[in-house]
Amino acid sequence: MNKMNTIKSITALLIAVILITGCRKRDAAELADNLVNFEASAQGITAAESNITIKVKLVRGTDRDIPVTINLTEQGAIYGTDFVTSPAATAGKIELIVPSGNNEASFTLTKLPGALFDGDEKLLFDIYSSGTPVFIGAQKRLSLDFAELVATTASLTLNGGGVTYPNKVFVDLSANRQTPVLRTNWDLGFYTDATDFRVILNSSTAMMAKQIAKNDLNTVTAADTIGFGNEMTIGSFGVNPATLPYIDYPTGDLTRIAIAPIAAAATDNKVYIINRGVGVGSPAPARGWKKVRIIRNAGGGYTLQHADISATTFSSIDIAKDDSYFFKYISFENGAVSVEPQKKKWDIAWTYFTNTFGTGAAEAPFLYQDIIIQNRNVEVATVLVATKTFDAFAESDIAAQTFSTSQIKIGADWRATFPAAAAKTDRYYIVKDGDNNYYKLKFTGLSQGGERGYPAYQTVLVKKG
Repeated sequence: MNKMNTIKSITALLIAVILITGCRKRDAAELADNLVNFEASAQGITAAESNITIKVKLVRGTDRDIPVTINLTEQGAIYGTDFVTSPAATAGKIELIVPSGNNEASFTLTKLPGALFDGDEKLLFDIYSSGTPVFIGAQKRLSLDFAELVATTASLTLNGGGVTYPNKVFVDLSANRQTPVLRTNWDLGFYTDATDFRVILNSSTAMMAKQIAKNDLNTVTAADTIGFGNEMTIGSFGVNPATLPYIDYPTGDLTRIAIAPIAAAATDNKVYIINRGVGVGSPAPARGWKKVRIIRNAGGGYTLQHADISATTFSSIDIAKDDSYFFKYISFENGAVSVEPQKKKWDIAWTYFTNTFGTGAAEAPFLYQDIIIQNRNVEVATVLVATKTFDAFAESDIAAQTFSTSQIKIGADWRATFPAAAAKTDRYYIVKDGDNNYYKLKFTGLSQGGERGYPAYQTVLVKKG
């Protein structure tokens, strides 16, 4: 009996040791250093830009406010004469607070009216100190050039917003700059080509559109939408090929979008029933339904008429074309809104996306996280590491590549979901931007601190345009 008790005691002790060791490992992971870094190591502010926002980011948010002090070093640009910052710099220092529960803070640099720049001016920002329990990370210096920046090497973690993927993030490779936009901020995009009139849906919210045989919004009632709830809904696993005509085809081909070209004769433009898809959250809330009609206006742009399904009146929004952009965007609630940057100010974007699943007659809409799309003036080629390693790829290798203009050339190809979600290491991409710069691009992470929604990449300039 005593022997049995001894064995039980030893067994209990071993179990306790294992449990304690396991807890210590988890605690160690939880207590890994929380670092503050600049979002990028280099940025540029062009002659056409009046201001720029610069961010510092923590690995994760904390339960307290974190003060961060940044030192400013001038190289040819003078504070108070050429530029100012908000918050203001005092004695060459900018004081920021990362609020409790948040993981980033920012300051804005604004050029002063009348300031003239030669293009060789530069500012250096260095993270000088941070509050407990946050330490200063490796990316503690940011260089800001007062000229168009063509980054030769860069790395960036994108602010997708986390596991509910609230943001669509536009990336300018040459400027090493990202622009996160809440993906529910807009509904429709209006093509700015001088002679072509096309309207796209917000594919990041799973929007769908179906034309009906009416061209007067006020005559459309709920009776015109009977059965649409089942017909115009994207299944969780893309199981309904019949819904394919109601989405914008994912390649970005404007001849394969849900809304027909806007005709010159107003009477030829029919009413569309719009399912606005889903919002941000888990579960994701439904965004509701609208009826819309779009016509051309006398100014050479568009007029959008929209209303709730059962409304007997409608609202109108005029949208002017602007050649600086590929699309101008509207929100049903807020009218004209700013979404994607100017056409030469972004190259790729990370987003939640209405892709397709299956092929041929079985192809159907499918909602996909972590899609990488490319701009309309960008071309992309895929290179397998087995053919040429990332480090070895050089300008002389460009000619052998096959480039694609499909906006989903990268798509979901860059990441794997089995056996674990991660960036693929067997491939990288060659990106030709709108200024004919060639970059090699590899993705280095799908998450940050174990949380999806923060992908990371590295780029190297292969050939300057």
